[in-house]
Amino acid sequence: MRKQAGELFRILGPDPMEFSRHPLWKPTLALRIQFKSRQKSISFRDRISGFAGIHSLEFRKEKKQFALEWKIDSGDLPVLARHLKTLAPGWADLSAQIHQSWKGYSAGSHGMIRGRGKQVFRWNRRTQVMGVLNITPDSFSDGGRYLDPRRAADQALQMQEDGADWIDVGGESTRPGARPVSAAEEKNRVLPVLRACAKAVRIPLSIDTYKAGVAEAAVGEGARLVNDIGALSLDPAMAKTLARLKTPVILMHMRGKPRTMQKNPRYDDVIGELIAFFRERIRFAQENGIEEDRILIDPGFGFGKGPWHNLEILRRLWEFKIFGRPLVLGPSRKSTLGNLLGGVPPAERLDATLAAVTTAVLKGADLIRVHDVKNAVRAVKIADAVRYDRGLERP
Repeated sequence: MRKQAGELFRILGPDPMEFSRHPLWKPTLALRIQFKSRQKSISFRDRISGFAGIHSLEFRKEKKQFALEWKIDSGDLPVLARHLKTLAPGWADLSAQIHQSWKGYSAGSHGMIRGRGKQVFRWNRRTQVMGVLNITPDSFSDGGRYLDPRRAADQALQMQEDGADWIDVGGESTRPGARPVSAAEEKNRVLPVLRACAKAVRIPLSIDTYKAGVAEAAVGEGARLVNDIGALSLDPAMAKTLARLKTPVILMHMRGKPRTMQKNPRYDDVIGELIAFFRERIRFAQENGIEEDRILIDPGFGFGKGPWHNLEILRRLWEFKIFGRPLVLGPSRKSTLGNLLGGVPPAERLDATLAAVTTAVLKGADLIRVHDVKNAVRAVKIADAVRYDRGLERP
Protein backbone atom coordinates (compact mmCIF):
# COMPACT_ATOMS: atom_id res chain seq x y z
CA MET A 1 0.00 0.00 0.00
CA ARG A 2 1.38 3.41 -0.93
CA LYS A 3 1.89 5.99 1.78
CA GLN A 4 0.07 9.28 1.65
CA ALA A 5 2.29 11.85 -0.05
CA GLY A 6 2.23 15.61 0.14
CA GLU A 7 -0.26 17.58 2.18
CA LEU A 8 -3.25 16.46 4.23
CA PHE A 9 -6.15 18.88 4.76
CA ARG A 10 -8.68 18.52 7.60
CA ILE A 11 -11.63 20.45 8.98
CA LEU A 12 -11.40 20.35 12.78
CA GLY A 13 -14.59 22.19 13.66
CA PRO A 14 -17.34 22.92 14.16
CA ASP A 15 -19.42 19.76 13.92
CA PRO A 16 -21.31 20.10 10.60
CA MET A 17 -24.69 18.87 11.90
CA GLU A 18 -25.98 22.34 12.68
CA PHE A 19 -24.51 23.71 9.45
CA SER A 20 -26.41 21.15 7.33
CA ARG A 21 -29.65 21.90 9.22
CA HIS A 22 -29.19 25.66 8.92
CA PRO A 23 -27.34 26.29 5.62
CA LEU A 24 -27.62 30.08 5.94
CA TRP A 25 -25.40 29.93 9.02
CA LYS A 26 -21.82 30.94 8.16
CA PRO A 27 -19.53 29.48 10.83
CA THR A 28 -15.84 30.13 11.31
CA LEU A 29 -14.05 26.90 10.42
CA ALA A 30 -11.05 25.53 12.31
CA LEU A 31 -8.69 23.98 9.74
CA ARG A 32 -5.47 22.01 9.72
CA ILE A 33 -2.98 21.13 6.99
CA GLN A 34 -0.15 18.67 7.61
CA PHE A 35 2.95 19.07 5.45
CA LYS A 36 5.85 16.71 4.83
CA SER A 37 8.10 19.63 3.92
CA ARG A 38 8.90 22.57 6.22
CA GLN A 39 9.68 24.69 3.17
CA LYS A 40 6.26 24.06 1.63
CA SER A 41 4.46 24.76 4.92
CA ILE A 42 6.21 28.13 5.19
CA SER A 43 5.46 28.90 1.55
CA PHE A 44 1.77 28.12 2.09
CA ARG A 45 1.63 30.24 5.24
CA ASP A 46 3.19 33.19 3.42
CA ARG A 47 0.79 32.87 0.48
CA ILE A 48 -2.41 32.84 2.54
CA SER A 49 -1.43 35.08 5.47
CA GLY A 50 -3.06 38.11 3.83
CA PHE A 51 -6.07 36.27 2.43
CA ALA A 52 -9.46 37.74 3.39
CA GLY A 53 -11.47 35.85 6.00
CA ILE A 54 -8.51 34.30 7.87
CA HIS A 55 -8.71 35.02 11.60
CA SER A 56 -5.66 33.19 12.97
CA LEU A 57 -2.72 31.22 11.66
CA GLU A 58 -0.55 29.04 13.91
CA PHE A 59 2.52 27.04 12.88
CA ARG A 60 3.25 23.72 14.63
CA LYS A 61 6.22 21.33 14.47
CA GLU A 62 5.19 17.72 15.22
CA LYS A 63 7.72 14.90 14.99
CA LYS A 64 8.39 14.44 11.27
CA GLN A 65 5.58 16.70 10.17
CA PHE A 66 4.82 20.39 10.02
CA ALA A 67 1.29 21.65 10.50
CA LEU A 68 -0.63 24.87 10.12
CA GLU A 69 -3.81 25.37 12.12
CA TRP A 70 -5.96 28.32 11.14
CA LYS A 71 -9.48 29.73 11.11
CA ILE A 72 -11.40 31.11 8.19
CA ASP A 73 -14.95 32.23 7.45
CA SER A 74 -16.73 29.26 5.86
CA GLY A 75 -17.86 31.28 2.85
CA ASP A 76 -14.23 32.08 2.01
CA LEU A 77 -13.00 28.46 1.99
CA PRO A 78 -14.11 27.61 -1.59
CA VAL A 79 -12.71 30.95 -2.72
CA LEU A 80 -9.36 30.02 -1.18
CA ALA A 81 -9.43 26.63 -2.96
CA ARG A 82 -9.85 28.37 -6.31
CA HIS A 83 -7.13 30.86 -5.37
CA LEU A 84 -4.67 28.05 -4.62
CA LYS A 85 -5.42 26.34 -7.92
CA THR A 86 -4.33 29.42 -9.83
CA LEU A 87 -1.09 29.92 -7.89
CA ALA A 88 1.03 27.11 -9.26
CA PRO A 89 0.76 23.43 -10.31
CA GLY A 90 2.28 22.41 -6.97
CA TRP A 91 -0.87 23.44 -5.12
CA ALA A 92 -3.37 21.61 -7.33
CA ASP A 93 -3.71 18.55 -5.06
CA LEU A 94 -4.22 20.67 -1.95
CA SER A 95 -6.75 22.80 -3.79
CA ALA A 96 -8.65 19.65 -4.77
CA GLN A 97 -8.59 18.39 -1.17
CA ILE A 98 -10.01 21.67 0.14
CA HIS A 99 -12.71 21.76 -2.54
CA GLN A 100 -13.76 18.14 -1.89
CA SER A 101 -13.66 18.61 1.88
CA TRP A 102 -15.88 21.68 1.76
CA LYS A 103 -18.34 19.91 -0.54
CA GLY A 104 -18.54 16.89 1.79
CA TYR A 105 -18.68 18.96 4.98
CA SER A 106 -21.48 21.21 3.78
CA ALA A 107 -23.62 18.44 2.26
CA GLY A 108 -24.76 16.96 5.59
CA SER A 109 -26.15 13.56 4.55
CA HIS A 110 -24.45 11.27 2.01
CA GLY A 111 -27.12 8.72 1.22
CA MET A 112 -26.45 7.59 -2.33
CA ILE A 113 -24.45 4.84 -3.99
CA ARG A 114 -24.64 3.55 -7.54
CA GLY A 115 -25.08 -0.18 -7.93
CA ARG A 116 -24.79 -2.47 -10.91
CA GLY A 117 -26.42 -1.46 -14.15
CA LYS A 118 -28.89 1.37 -13.63
CA GLN A 119 -29.53 0.58 -9.98
CA VAL A 120 -29.13 3.45 -7.52
CA PHE A 121 -29.54 3.23 -3.75
CA ARG A 122 -30.74 6.47 -2.11
CA TRP A 123 -31.58 7.20 1.51
CA ASN A 124 -31.55 10.97 1.84
CA ARG A 125 -31.75 12.34 5.42
CA ARG A 126 -32.19 8.91 7.01
CA THR A 127 -29.63 6.58 8.55
CA GLN A 128 -29.78 3.04 7.18
CA VAL A 129 -29.38 -0.12 9.26
CA MET A 130 -27.44 -3.17 8.06
CA GLY A 131 -28.13 -6.46 9.82
CA VAL A 132 -25.16 -8.77 10.46
CA LEU A 133 -25.61 -12.41 9.43
CA ASN A 134 -22.52 -14.45 10.35
CA ILE A 135 -22.20 -17.80 8.58
CA THR A 136 -19.28 -18.91 10.73
CA PRO A 137 -18.69 -21.36 13.59
CA ASP A 138 -16.47 -18.93 15.54
CA SER A 139 -17.79 -15.35 15.34
CA PHE A 140 -17.52 -13.58 18.69
CA SER A 141 -21.26 -13.01 19.20
CA ASP A 142 -23.31 -15.47 17.17
CA GLY A 143 -20.91 -18.07 15.77
CA GLY A 144 -22.56 -21.27 14.56
CA ARG A 145 -26.17 -20.09 14.80
CA TYR A 146 -26.86 -19.59 11.09
CA LEU A 147 -24.77 -22.17 9.25
CA ASP A 148 -27.92 -23.83 7.93
CA PRO A 149 -29.23 -21.86 4.89
CA ARG A 150 -32.88 -22.21 5.92
CA ARG A 151 -32.20 -20.92 9.40
CA ALA A 152 -30.09 -18.09 7.96
CA ALA A 153 -32.89 -17.13 5.56
CA ASP A 154 -35.38 -17.09 8.43
CA GLN A 155 -33.07 -14.75 10.35
CA ALA A 156 -32.67 -12.49 7.30
CA LEU A 157 -36.46 -12.35 6.93
CA GLN A 158 -36.79 -11.46 10.62
CA MET A 159 -34.22 -8.67 10.19
CA GLN A 160 -36.19 -7.33 7.24
CA GLU A 161 -39.40 -7.35 9.29
CA ASP A 162 -37.53 -5.58 12.10
CA GLY A 163 -36.63 -2.74 9.74
CA ALA A 164 -33.20 -3.59 8.30
CA ASP A 165 -32.27 -1.87 5.05
CA TRP A 166 -29.45 -4.33 4.22
CA ILE A 167 -28.31 -7.82 5.23
CA ASP A 168 -24.52 -8.33 5.45
CA VAL A 169 -23.54 -11.99 5.01
CA GLY A 170 -20.09 -13.04 6.20
CA GLY A 171 -18.37 -16.42 5.99
CA GLU A 172 -15.12 -15.72 7.84
CA SER A 173 -14.83 -14.50 11.40
CA THR A 174 -12.92 -11.23 11.76
CA ARG A 175 -12.86 -11.19 15.57
CA PRO A 176 -9.46 -10.42 17.14
CA GLY A 177 -7.20 -13.47 16.89
CA ALA A 178 -9.34 -15.20 14.24
CA ARG A 179 -7.58 -17.48 11.77
CA PRO A 180 -8.26 -17.03 8.03
CA VAL A 181 -10.22 -19.58 6.01
CA SER A 182 -9.73 -20.55 2.38
CA ALA A 183 -11.78 -18.99 -0.40
CA ALA A 184 -13.26 -22.42 -1.14
CA GLU A 185 -14.45 -22.87 2.45
CA GLU A 186 -15.83 -19.34 2.54
CA LYS A 187 -17.81 -19.96 -0.66
CA ASN A 188 -19.18 -23.24 0.74
CA ARG A 189 -20.50 -21.31 3.72
CA VAL A 190 -21.96 -18.19 2.12
CA LEU A 191 -23.21 -19.11 -1.35
CA PRO A 192 -26.05 -21.43 -0.24
CA VAL A 193 -27.08 -18.81 2.33
CA LEU A 194 -27.07 -16.02 -0.25
CA ARG A 195 -29.25 -18.12 -2.56
CA ALA A 196 -31.73 -18.79 0.23
CA CYS A 197 -31.76 -15.19 1.43
CA ALA A 198 -32.18 -13.78 -2.07
CA LYS A 199 -35.40 -15.76 -2.35
CA ALA A 200 -36.63 -14.85 1.13
CA VAL A 201 -36.09 -11.07 1.39
CA ARG A 202 -36.70 -7.95 -0.67
CA ILE A 203 -33.93 -5.81 0.83
CA PRO A 204 -30.45 -5.90 -0.74
CA LEU A 205 -27.72 -8.29 0.40
CA SER A 206 -24.09 -7.45 1.08
CA ILE A 207 -21.14 -9.85 1.20
CA ASP A 208 -18.51 -9.35 3.90
CA THR A 209 -15.30 -10.56 2.29
CA TYR A 210 -11.83 -9.39 1.27
CA LYS A 211 -11.33 -12.16 -1.33
CA ALA A 212 -11.99 -11.34 -4.99
CA GLY A 213 -13.13 -14.86 -5.87
CA VAL A 214 -15.66 -14.94 -3.04
CA ALA A 215 -16.91 -11.46 -3.93
CA GLU A 216 -17.46 -12.39 -7.58
CA ALA A 217 -19.29 -15.61 -6.70
CA ALA A 218 -21.43 -13.77 -4.13
CA VAL A 219 -22.39 -11.08 -6.64
CA GLY A 220 -23.41 -13.89 -8.97
CA GLU A 221 -25.80 -15.12 -6.25
CA GLY A 222 -27.38 -11.70 -5.73
CA ALA A 223 -25.10 -9.68 -3.44
CA ARG A 224 -25.41 -5.96 -4.29
CA LEU A 225 -22.51 -4.63 -2.18
CA VAL A 226 -19.07 -5.84 -1.06
CA ASN A 227 -17.92 -5.06 2.49
CA ASP A 228 -14.12 -5.31 2.38
CA ILE A 229 -12.34 -5.10 5.76
CA GLY A 230 -9.03 -4.75 3.90
CA ALA A 231 -10.09 -1.78 1.75
CA LEU A 232 -8.90 -3.58 -1.43
CA SER A 233 -5.46 -4.30 0.03
CA LEU A 234 -5.66 -7.96 1.14
CA ASP A 235 -6.32 -9.45 -2.31
CA PRO A 236 -4.55 -7.81 -5.27
CA ALA A 237 -7.37 -8.89 -7.58
CA MET A 238 -10.21 -7.31 -5.59
CA ALA A 239 -10.13 -3.77 -7.01
CA LYS A 240 -10.11 -4.85 -10.66
CA THR A 241 -12.78 -7.48 -9.96
CA LEU A 242 -15.17 -4.96 -8.40
CA ALA A 243 -14.47 -2.45 -11.16
CA ARG A 244 -15.36 -5.06 -13.78
CA LEU A 245 -18.48 -6.13 -11.89
CA LYS A 246 -19.44 -2.48 -11.25
CA THR A 247 -20.27 -3.37 -7.67
CA PRO A 248 -20.19 -0.81 -4.83
CA VAL A 249 -17.75 -1.42 -1.99
CA ILE A 250 -17.23 -0.45 1.65
CA LEU A 251 -13.59 0.45 2.22
CA MET A 252 -12.85 -0.30 5.88
CA HIS A 253 -9.74 0.64 7.84
CA MET A 254 -7.98 -2.15 9.70
CA ARG A 255 -4.43 -2.05 11.04
CA GLY A 256 -2.85 -5.45 10.48
CA LYS A 257 -5.03 -8.54 10.08
CA PRO A 258 -7.70 -10.03 12.36
CA ARG A 259 -5.23 -12.46 13.91
CA THR A 260 -2.82 -9.69 14.95
CA MET A 261 -4.75 -6.41 14.79
CA GLN A 262 -5.27 -6.01 18.54
CA LYS A 263 -1.63 -6.51 19.55
CA ASN A 264 -0.82 -3.08 20.99
CA PRO A 265 -2.30 -0.85 18.26
CA ARG A 266 -0.59 2.56 18.27
CA TYR A 267 -1.36 5.88 16.52
CA ASP A 268 0.17 9.32 16.85
CA ASP A 269 -3.06 10.89 15.56
CA VAL A 270 -5.75 8.29 14.96
CA ILE A 271 -8.17 10.53 13.05
CA GLY A 272 -5.45 12.15 10.95
CA GLU A 273 -3.93 8.78 10.08
CA LEU A 274 -7.31 7.36 9.09
CA ILE A 275 -8.06 10.39 6.92
CA ALA A 276 -4.71 9.92 5.17
CA PHE A 277 -5.54 6.21 4.75
CA PHE A 278 -8.91 6.92 3.12
CA ARG A 279 -7.46 9.53 0.77
CA GLU A 280 -4.99 6.93 -0.48
CA ARG A 281 -7.52 4.08 -0.67
CA ILE A 282 -10.16 6.13 -2.48
CA ARG A 283 -7.54 7.27 -4.96
CA PHE A 284 -6.38 3.66 -5.40
CA ALA A 285 -9.95 2.48 -6.00
CA GLN A 286 -10.55 5.16 -8.62
CA GLU A 287 -7.25 4.48 -10.37
CA ASN A 288 -8.36 0.84 -10.68
CA GLY A 289 -11.71 1.71 -12.24
CA ILE A 290 -14.08 1.94 -9.26
CA GLU A 291 -16.14 5.10 -9.63
CA GLU A 292 -16.37 7.43 -6.64
CA ASP A 293 -20.15 7.04 -6.36
CA ARG A 294 -19.69 3.30 -5.72
CA ILE A 295 -17.52 3.85 -2.62
CA LEU A 296 -18.50 3.89 1.07
CA ILE A 297 -16.01 4.26 3.93
CA ASP A 298 -15.84 2.67 7.40
CA PRO A 299 -13.26 3.77 10.03
CA GLY A 300 -13.20 0.22 11.42
CA PHE A 301 -14.39 0.53 15.02
CA GLY A 302 -12.61 -2.29 16.88
CA PHE A 303 -10.30 -3.27 14.02
CA GLY A 304 -6.72 -2.57 15.08
CA LYS A 305 -7.71 0.09 17.62
CA GLY A 306 -7.66 0.33 21.38
CA PRO A 307 -10.65 1.54 23.44
CA TRP A 308 -9.47 5.16 23.42
CA HIS A 309 -9.02 5.08 19.62
CA ASN A 310 -12.55 3.72 19.18
CA LEU A 311 -14.08 6.42 21.36
CA GLU A 312 -12.08 9.09 19.54
CA ILE A 313 -13.52 7.77 16.27
CA LEU A 314 -17.03 8.11 17.75
CA ARG A 315 -16.30 11.61 19.07
CA ARG A 316 -14.88 12.87 15.78
CA LEU A 317 -16.73 10.67 13.30
CA TRP A 318 -18.02 13.68 11.40
CA GLU A 319 -14.46 14.57 10.29
CA PHE A 320 -14.71 11.75 7.74
CA LYS A 321 -17.66 13.53 6.07
CA ILE A 322 -15.13 15.57 4.10
CA PHE A 323 -14.84 12.69 1.63
CA GLY A 324 -18.45 13.15 0.56
CA ARG A 325 -19.05 9.40 0.69
CA PRO A 326 -21.56 7.44 2.81
CA LEU A 327 -20.05 6.79 6.23
CA VAL A 328 -20.46 3.31 7.75
CA LEU A 329 -19.86 2.30 11.38
CA GLY A 330 -20.16 -1.09 13.10
CA PRO A 331 -19.87 -0.77 16.91
CA SER A 332 -22.21 -3.68 17.60
CA ARG A 333 -21.24 -5.70 20.71
CA LYS A 334 -17.55 -4.73 20.36
CA SER A 335 -15.09 -5.35 23.20
CA THR A 336 -14.56 -1.63 23.84
CA LEU A 337 -18.19 -1.42 24.93
CA GLY A 338 -17.77 -4.44 27.17
CA ASN A 339 -14.66 -2.91 28.74
CA LEU A 340 -16.51 0.31 29.52
CA LEU A 341 -19.17 -1.74 31.32
CA GLY A 342 -16.61 -3.60 33.43
CA GLY A 343 -16.06 -6.63 31.20
CA VAL A 344 -19.56 -7.81 30.30
CA PRO A 345 -19.76 -10.48 27.54
CA PRO A 346 -21.05 -9.78 24.01
CA ALA A 347 -24.57 -11.03 24.77
CA GLU A 348 -24.95 -8.34 27.45
CA ARG A 349 -23.78 -5.37 25.37
CA LEU A 350 -27.08 -4.37 23.73
CA ASP A 351 -27.61 -1.20 25.77
CA ALA A 352 -24.01 -0.14 25.19
CA THR A 353 -24.39 -0.84 21.47
CA LEU A 354 -27.48 1.35 21.27
CA ALA A 355 -25.64 4.18 23.02
CA ALA A 356 -22.80 3.88 20.50
CA VAL A 357 -25.28 3.70 17.59
CA THR A 358 -27.07 6.84 18.77
CA THR A 359 -23.77 8.69 19.14
CA ALA A 360 -22.63 7.56 15.69
CA VAL A 361 -25.82 8.80 14.03
CA LEU A 362 -25.57 12.19 15.74
CA LYS A 363 -21.93 12.43 14.67
CA GLY A 364 -22.64 11.74 11.00
CA ALA A 365 -22.97 8.00 10.27
CA ASP A 366 -25.06 7.20 7.19
CA LEU A 367 -25.23 3.42 7.66
CA ILE A 368 -25.02 1.43 10.91
CA ARG A 369 -24.00 -2.24 10.98
CA VAL A 370 -25.57 -4.19 13.90
CA HIS A 371 -26.63 -7.61 15.17
CA ASP A 372 -29.75 -6.46 17.06
CA VAL A 373 -31.72 -4.89 14.23
CA LYS A 374 -35.07 -4.19 15.91
CA ASN A 375 -33.53 -2.31 18.82
CA ALA A 376 -31.08 -0.44 16.60
CA VAL A 377 -33.81 0.66 14.19
CA ARG A 378 -35.72 2.22 17.09
CA ALA A 379 -32.62 3.99 18.42
CA VAL A 380 -31.77 5.26 14.92
CA LYS A 381 -35.27 6.72 14.47
CA ILE A 382 -34.87 8.82 17.60
CA ALA A 383 -31.34 9.89 16.66
CA ASP A 384 -32.49 10.77 13.14
CA ALA A 385 -35.30 12.89 14.58
CA VAL A 386 -32.65 14.93 16.41
CA ARG A 387 -30.14 14.98 13.56
CA TYR A 388 -32.53 15.81 10.73
CA ASP A 389 -35.31 17.54 12.64
CA ARG A 390 -37.81 14.95 11.43
CA GLY A 391 -40.58 12.76 12.81
CA LEU A 392 -42.73 15.43 14.45
CA GLU A 393 -44.52 18.50 13.16
CA ARG A 394 -43.42 21.86 14.48
CA PRO A 395 -45.98 23.47 16.83
